[in-house]
Amino acid sequence: MEGFRYFPDTTSQTPSSYSDQSLESAFSRLNVSSFSQPPFSGVGYSSGPAPKYPSRRNEPSFLDDGVFGRLDLEDVWVGGSGTDPGFGGFGSNSNSNLHSDIATNWSQEPLNSLSVADLRGKIASLAKDQYGCRFFQKALDDEPKEFTDMIFAEVVENVGHLMLDPYGNYVVQKLVEVCSEEQRTQILLRLTKNPILFITLCLHSRGTRSVQKLMKKISARDQISLFVSALSCGVVDLSMNINGQHIIENCLKNFADKHKRCLLNVMIDNCISIAKDKVGCCLLQQCIDYSYGETRGRLIAAITGEALSLAQDRYGNYVLQHLLGLRAPQVTSNLLRQFQGNYMFLSCGKYGSNVVEKCLLESEEEQSADIIRELCISPNLSMLLMHPFGNYVIQTALSVSKGLTHAFLLNLVQQYTPALLSNQYGKRVLAWRERSLRHM
Repeated sequence: MEGFRYFPDTTSQTPSSYSDQSLESAFSRLNVSSFSQPPFSGVGYSSGPAPKYPSRRNEPSFLDDGVFGRLDLEDVWVGGSGTDPGFGGFGSNSNSNLHSDIATNWSQEPLNSLSVADLRGKIASLAKDQYGCRFFQKALDDEPKEFTDMIFAEVVENVGHLMLDPYGNYVVQKLVEVCSEEQRTQILLRLTKNPILFITLCLHSRGTRSVQKLMKKISARDQISLFVSALSCGVVDLSMNINGQHIIENCLKNFADKHKRCLLNVMIDNCISIAKDKVGCCLLQQCIDYSYGETRGRLIAAITGEALSLAQDRYGNYVLQHLLGLRAPQVTSNLLRQFQGNYMFLSCGKYGSNVVEKCLLESEEEQSADIIRELCISPNLSMLLMHPFGNYVIQTALSVSKGLTHAFLLNLVQQYTPALLSNQYGKRVLAWRERSLRHM
């Protein structure tokens, strides 16, 4: 979502003039509380049992075990206590003081009579309301730069809170679009001051939108280095999260190889666990496509080394099929070597059979013939004809085989025709043979 979509005015009040009312009476009508949360700030580092991710001791929150993915996407940022105002964290919406006590029955009209200067000190609070959000986005588009600077001064102090807010995140996105390069750097410095909290923003369903908007606007080498460095401690969690994976994907597509190399190094070290994840398997395919040279070679080698395990996994098999689809001779040869001696076993598996079919379709004629010969010398070959998954391998083998190999398979089908006629999977093989004979 690129920007805030205007909401229809649901009030039915009769418009009236506010030109003669005082500023105090206008705010009384709005009933907006002050923004009392502390700035988006850092946390301490722990020497506890989770060396992979720094955390604050005695905080049984999302930082436990370093697993960002456990954070409830509907949790919100809450400020620190009076004894520790510099620390903030995430908690349930129901217990949070993030949202200001804005009344639900007031209209937009009081804001229309005020300027940004009149709202000094209330900008962060109003940005979290439907009408305030609309007002500040319009002001950022239409008003002079001095008003942009005024909005920036208050938003940057509370940028972490606002990025998580249903309305405030749109103000942050608009501000990132129109502010100066120096101001973007200030936003980036504040967000990345504590990498753990920055990662948590990237994982959040609203926070990720603002972070992606910021990514599109940064271009200086120092900005990109700072951004990537802050991401590096949470690459694995981001890669396996539906919101976080968009951040990594944008880095792969838009940043130079020297900047994304540190992210790819972490991906390589954890590629097997990422490949076996529903979200991660898709991102790992992007990593293969957007990596180059020695880094790409190391990534492919790490995946190939665990090919037999990945071929049997519900998500990992897609990564192998993607590698085979590259039709890179060396990559294909290395994968086939990993599977050698296991084609019959894989052909009987729900996920492995898909990989064997891909091997037959994407390899050279001689290589596919070797696979079929391995299947043919197995004493269980006839079982494949009537197997729920193996029958598809036989059909693919029939479609790619030639010469004596193809004739052998046809004779095998003919030999077992009586048994195949009484089996629902065997009938599929017979149906394929009939279609094939009609087209000869």
